[in-house]
Amino acid sequence: MLTTEISQPVSIGDRVTFDTDEGYQAGTVNDLRRDVGNGELHAWVELDHQWPGMYRAVPLATLQSVPTRTNKQSTEVNNENVS
Repeated sequence: MLTTEISQPVSIGDRVTFDTDEGYQAGTVNDLRRDVGNGELHAWVELDHQWPGMYRAVPLATLQSVPTRTNKQSTEVNNENVS
């Protein structure tokens, strides 16, 4: 598991978003690879709403993890179901 500049861990299988010239994109991290030229670490993201198997190399510094439910929200939902 690796961290970005915003101190969020990124690992294979994570759902992420990132900003591009084409607007915000979303997808799933499929692999982490180093750039051959400068050695910068990139996440290979399989984009949503694209052909299967199409990836985009995104520098880790630009990734944003998709927010997930917090434990507090999960507890509130579970308490509502019990009532």
